[in-house]
Parts: sequence; C-alpha cells; structure tokens
Amino acid sequence: MQILSEKDIEAVATCIKRELFETGRPPSYRRIMQLCGFLSIGRVQRCVKALKERGELESGTDGSIACPSLFSGRAKAVPLLGVIACGVPITAVENYEDVFRFPEELVGGGEHFMLRAKGDSMTGAGIFDGDLLIFRAQPAAREGQIAATLIGDEATVKTFCPQKDGTVIFRAENPDYGDIVVSGGDCRIMGILVGSYRKF
Repeated sequence: MQILSEKDIEAVATCIKRELFETGRPPSYRRIMQLCGFLSIGRVQRCVKALKERGELESGTDGSIACPSLFSGRAKAVPLLGVIACGVPITAVENYEDVFRFPEELVGGGEHFMLRAKGDSMTGAGIFDGDLLIFRAQPAAREGQIAATLIGDEATVKTFCPQKDGTVIFRAENPDYGDIVVSGGDCRIMGILVGSYRKF
C-alpha cells in the first residue's frame, strides 16, 4: 500500500474547499480522485479518513463527505458590482447590487469584488452566462490567468496573454469567439479570477 503523504492530504483538503466554493456542495470520492490525479479511490478514502481523525472534516450519515470543519469561521464580505461581458465587451458601469459573504480561506487575502458573467465566450474555462465571478482586486495578471479588464471604457473577462512585442491578447475560451488584441497600453487589469458561484 502506498504511503500516505502530507501533500496528498492537503491536496484533498484543498480540492474539497474548492468544490464547496464553486458548486456549493462537497465532491464525491471519484471527483476528488480525478481532480487530485490519484489512481485509486482507496487513496482518497485514506486522505479523507486522516482529515476526519484530525477533526478537519465531518461525515454524513451515509458515509459521504459532509459540510467540513476546514474553515476558521472568518467570513469576508464581497460586493457584487454588476455585469461583465463574456463575449463582446460592454460599457463598464459599476452598479452595486449586493454583498455576499464567503469563508476567508476560500477567497484568500486582499480586496475582492464580484461580477455577474454575461455571454458564453468563456465556457471552455467553466464560466457560463449568469455565473457570479469572484475577483481579487489587483492591477496586474500573470500569463494564463483569467482577468477582469477595462479596455478603453469597456469591460470584459478573458484569459490574459501578454506578447513579447508589448501587445496583449485577451483570449476567449470558446472557439466561436475571436481574441481581443490590445496595443499601446489601452487596457487596465481590475482583478484576477479566484472563484465562481453558480446556483442550480
């Protein structure tokens, strides 16, 4: 039997947190196996057992993963500021709609804001029309990160792809849409995507 490592246990804990954050419910053992790249469900079961023994995870009555004790109880208020385009950029109008509270462990440090996705240009990244997208406010992004961006006075969410010649490609994650190419610095990163929330 393969020795259980601390890295494996932490990977499972992170996976459960992320799934709870993004879907509102804990993942199945098979889902954890797929997301963590494990080759057997037994490995997942041993990690989950270790987390339960530490008191960091609870069990459902049927043996499934229940609402975990992985969170400290600290909550962060995240304002919903309006709509952002997942398609053709739309004029940026900040419209304070609501405030949501999330466990601090899920969103991390810094300031955050939420925007409602509109359109289908980012479906390949798992972003769908109507999703609530959570961004960490910051003025820069790394290559490959999904960013909320102002291009002129219009806002969009795309994958950030800087080029060596100084231009920036904002890549759609749907082959039905073209990329947006920006040169001359006429764009501003508002934040990077750290999570999403979808109601079923």
